[in-house]
Amino acid sequence: MKKALLIIATLFLLGNLKAINENAGTSGFSFFKVTYSARAAAMANAYTGLADQEDAVFFNPAGLTQISKPQAGATYMSYFDGVNCGSLVYTQPLQNEFYIAAFTQFLSASETKTLADANGNYAGTDGSFGVSEFLAGASVSKHFSDMVNVGLSVKFLQETLDEHSASAAAIDIGILHQTTNQNLKVGLALKNLGKQLSYFSKEEYQEKLPQTLQIGFSYHPDPALFLNLDLYKPLEYDFSALVGAEYRLHQMFCLRAGYKSNAKDWKTEGDYNSFAGFSMGFGLNWQNYNLDYSINSYGDLGFVHQISLRYSFK
Repeated sequence: MKKALLIIATLFLLGNLKAINENAGTSGFSFFKVTYSARAAAMANAYTGLADQEDAVFFNPAGLTQISKPQAGATYMSYFDGVNCGSLVYTQPLQNEFYIAAFTQFLSASETKTLADANGNYAGTDGSFGVSEFLAGASVSKHFSDMVNVGLSVKFLQETLDEHSASAAAIDIGILHQTTNQNLKVGLALKNLGKQLSYFSKEEYQEKLPQTLQIGFSYHPDPALFLNLDLYKPLEYDFSALVGAEYRLHQMFCLRAGYKSNAKDWKTEGDYNSFAGFSMGFGLNWQNYNLDYSINSYGDLGFVHQISLRYSFK
């Protein structure tokens, strides 16, 4: 039973808990869709039109052009049922308005294998069952004009399920547009275009990658306020909307909140249905350090926490 719960929890993470339609289940390597950023998570991942820090590599690589100094960031996420995951990012501005970044993501979990006899009775244990994911990538972006920035990410993913493994490679393409309204930016990201490289079995069953299209709007009507809206479309799922806000109460402290429109997918008629889809968090800034925290509600499934630490080099 514990093993089954572990697998279910992991699949929830890898599938990103999206609404199912008639094409659901036709793609694999769902870890490509997972993003790590406590700041973005607090705003329900409505970040495609903002993406102004090193975590832009997970949302819209074109956003790297907004970073004036090298940055390094790390994120840890505490997921359901003992699943641990996180990311590392480093970004560097170059000459001629080019920007580069390198990043990794990881996920790991394990559970003791439970044996049963022919009658379904407990028959001891036999080692452990492991699930792990490792992603490595690099991004490059270019500032073309005051209105247009373009970015590209290349990613390699290795998945391991017990004694079996598979791999895939993909690219993300991003555009960030500064509109004629200086307070409004629009982002576009087409993600996970690629192919499978190796297979879990000798049958070489080809799995489609979870391609997604995301359009984001970030409105900045006040120096202390960001209002974000993303329209998110995995090719095998329905559209969903992500809304988020960030308000800076002090130069050292800000509050964030967000909501995902697909919250109905996590409602199980339990006591916490009304909280499903909501997120919140805060950010602390001190000198060159930034600490961000977020909590996201999945209804009766529970809460997911992320914490990110960022350092901006002088």
